[in-house]
Amino acid sequence: MVYRGKPSRACLECRAKRRKCDLARPSCRQCARAGSRCVGYRDQNSHAFRDQTVETLGKVQPFSDNSPPLIRGNQAVSIRSERYQQAGSKITVSLEDQALYFFSYHYLVNGPRRPPSYPDCLAIIYARATGHGYLAKLISAVGLVSLAYLRNAPTLTQAARQTYSWALRDVRAALADPAEAASDQMLVAVMVLVLYETVTSNSSNSLSPWDRHVDGALALVQLRGVGQLRNRIGRNIFLNLRTEVLINCLQRGVRVPITLINWMSEARHFETAEEAPAGNLADLIVNACAVLATVKEEATDKADLSRYMSTLLSIDQDFKCWTENLPTDYQYNTLTIPNDSGEMYLGRYDTYSGVEMVHIWNLQRCARITLHQALIDLLLLHFDMGFSQPAPLPSTDLLSTSNTVVREISRDICRSVPYIIHLCDKPGKPGDVRGACIMPLLWPLYIAGTAHTANDSLRDWVIARMNKIEKVTGIQRARFVALDIQQRCLFPD
Repeated sequence: MVYRGKPSRACLECRAKRRKCDLARPSCRQCARAGSRCVGYRDQNSHAFRDQTVETLGKVQPFSDNSPPLIRGNQAVSIRSERYQQAGSKITVSLEDQALYFFSYHYLVNGPRRPPSYPDCLAIIYARATGHGYLAKLISAVGLVSLAYLRNAPTLTQAARQTYSWALRDVRAALADPAEAASDQMLVAVMVLVLYETVTSNSSNSLSPWDRHVDGALALVQLRGVGQLRNRIGRNIFLNLRTEVLINCLQRGVRVPITLINWMSEARHFETAEEAPAGNLADLIVNACAVLATVKEEATDKADLSRYMSTLLSIDQDFKCWTENLPTDYQYNTLTIPNDSGEMYLGRYDTYSGVEMVHIWNLQRCARITLHQALIDLLLLHFDMGFSQPAPLPSTDLLSTSNTVVREISRDICRSVPYIIHLCDKPGKPGDVRGACIMPLLWPLYIAGTAHTANDSLRDWVIARMNKIEKVTGIQRARFVALDIQQRCLFPD
């Protein structure tokens, strides 16, 4: 325990909502105006101490494959490190603290072991989630359900669901307060809702939990106004949201909501030079989604096929041009390793200037694979409709070219993985697998593993990575993606 200074005089409700309390007795008028119940004030004669159990555990008991479990069944257990055994001391850790530590280790990544250049806006907001507010409950729910899967403890799953239910109740109540609804914390809470659903996913086909949250998230963006783009934290939250919604639309082959497009345009006025390439890529994906949606809706007439194929090729050319005008920080190097143990795909891997660069590149790669697979579908439809017999040579060449592009880009995705999991930091020694860094890899690996050009070797490699992700982080989406790809190995199209 450490002393944290003189405690705040505000009522408990105002402190939880981070608003100025008028200190009225017996209950404050701020709570009355907000329609919430004032639960009173704490004893001013008390001292403010902070429990540093989590920090202590971080020093003596990091989560890794070699660490003894913190949970057995559904009971909190005593934890001893070698140094504590020598001192004859023992630490007992509650389930809540274990869940918090797990979440902090995997998703609060702006500490001393923070990956290079990782965007820290979410970590900053998580760090503000104190007490018993809705974001703190959501964080606890994610930690509990992750540990439940890792330790095979069904009762912990029930505890996580109950905590999640309480958090949803508190979110609904908080949305009645316009100031709270427009806060950074509320928008981040929506992202944590998606994280919880990704961890608990029971299907490989619903790869976008955003389906149920996009409208609500965009409504919050609208409520927050242009002020959210003027400071680094608010803008980074928006940029994270932008990426997630774009991925959702690209996965489903639907148009990007006009609300997001408008705010993307507004955000371009505030972006830094470092953010500009990602902004340009986002604009290209908006165009790609619009064309993919049109193709899905209308490409049944022979007269339209050639026009749509030309449009898809034009957009793909835009994606290729995007790679030719990138700053130095966006470049990457390809290296080879002799006697590869299997961790590197075909003994090769790429190194980048930062974790976020990997994810930006993989977003571009996924967009190109999606475009070329749509192009291949049109070409096959072209042949089925019998434009000419035999098929004209340009169409045959285009089919071969698209297959080659999909195959090469899928390999590029696989070569990006070792950098993310830090296998390249210390050759021969596997590094930490962190949930925050791994989450954006799930879809690119799924795209690579389910591409029609994927062979059994690539699929087996992707399955092995998914199994490791699920084993270390508890993310169930990885497990079901692995099962889906495994089915394709057994029963190829």
